[in-house]
Amino acid sequence: MNRRERAAELEYLETRILQQRLDMGHALHDWREATAPIDHAWQRLMQWRAPLVGSFGLLAAQGVRRPRATRAWMRRGLSTFLLVNRVRALYRLVRR
Repeated sequence: MNRRERAAELEYLETRILQQRLDMGHALHDWREATAPIDHAWQRLMQWRAPLVGSFGLLAAQGVRRPRATRAWMRRGLSTFLLVNRVRALYRLVRR
């Protein structure tokens, strides 16, 4: 290879690398846009991490002391949570 061919190949490779960097930048933007809802939900979950860990710890301690009562409270809590979600979904449906 002579000097001119090397310079041409170097120019070609630099152009290709630049194009790959641009493509990766666009792919990263698309990735962040696609995962934004998941990231937002994770941030909200981490915001409530300490209270949730404490609550589950107390629930576990109560479950050891009184398993039947704890099971009943958990059933009521789950039913209430599901009911609230259904009411919210119905409200959104009616509001449209």
